[in-house]
Amino acid sequence: MIKDIFRATVRGGYLRTAHVFNRAVNIVLASFLLILCAPLCILISLLILLRDGRPVFYQGIRLGLHKKPFVMFKFRTLTPNAEQIIGAQLLAAKSKLITPLGKFLRDTRLDELPQLYNILRGDIDFIGPRPERPEIYTHICSHIRDYDRRFQVNPGLIGYAQLFTPHNTPKRIRTLIDNKLVRRKQLLFGDIYAILFTGIIVLKTTFFKVVKGFYRHFLTTGVFRRYTEKRELERVQQRGARVYCWQGDSSPSPSAEWELVDINEEALLMRSSRPMATPFPRFFKLEIDLGSRKGRIRRKRCRCEGELYREIKEEGGFQYVVRHKPVSPLNYYMIHQYFLRESIA
Repeated sequence: MIKDIFRATVRGGYLRTAHVFNRAVNIVLASFLLILCAPLCILISLLILLRDGRPVFYQGIRLGLHKKPFVMFKFRTLTPNAEQIIGAQLLAAKSKLITPLGKFLRDTRLDELPQLYNILRGDIDFIGPRPERPEIYTHICSHIRDYDRRFQVNPGLIGYAQLFTPHNTPKRIRTLIDNKLVRRKQLLFGDIYAILFTGIIVLKTTFFKVVKGFYRHFLTTGVFRRYTEKRELERVQQRGARVYCWQGDSSPSPSAEWELVDINEEALLMRSSRPMATPFPRFFKLEIDLGSRKGRIRRKRCRCEGELYREIKEEGGFQYVVRHKPVSPLNYYMIHQYFLRESIA
């Protein structure tokens, strides 16, 4: 028993004495959810078949426990030849390979439902690091410090990094989050709580996206005949967010503060009552308040380089559209997590 505790603390994963019980819970819960979600799976399959054609399911090779390859199942969200085109690259958020229905499935994580079958087969558990493609591991992840720790435990349907970070979060950041899960001894009741929490989040996200799509495409366009602007990248409106601007040889000052109106993956819109000083600033710091906790205001900041795209003069002030580029992978994550709010949880 002492050896089990020591090994679980050092290497991660369940105690050996709890492994059989954990496997039994996985089988029972996966079987129950497969029966419960069967009507939804049939509906998704029909929608994919009618809208995007065959195949309905995606079958891809992933690395599991001790890097053992297995076939992972998902609902297809990309064009049929997408994997040959992508190769050993990560899929971009605005990739043309993602189908319209596939984007909805990916955003709500409903494309992962067929992996309940992988749980029954023992390829993955409910909770664990998400399995990786062999090509991505070889070309991108194998060089990341401590990345191989994830192979000490079974991969999971639900990964903490997947749950609490957006798609395309840099692998180094996701590795830090996943390794916290690997290092600690997993607790069954903690896993059950994570499963319930994820289920609630998925249902909530799916409901709001369905309502939003119904309002935009059926009521606004179809019933009220109103024009809706079609953008490739959707703008996210900000509240209480600010932009500080400065050149490379100086630091931001309060006099350089602007209001951040909205932002997408490529550009931001900022506003002020005075014009921008020349030459146009090169660096920008985005800052947003996330409310207070224990009497302290929680703020998140990120830095990026900027290039002026458009100047808009309006009554009582000025607006500037700026193309932005995060200065580091960490700042990329901060923008997508806190300003674009792409994380599902």
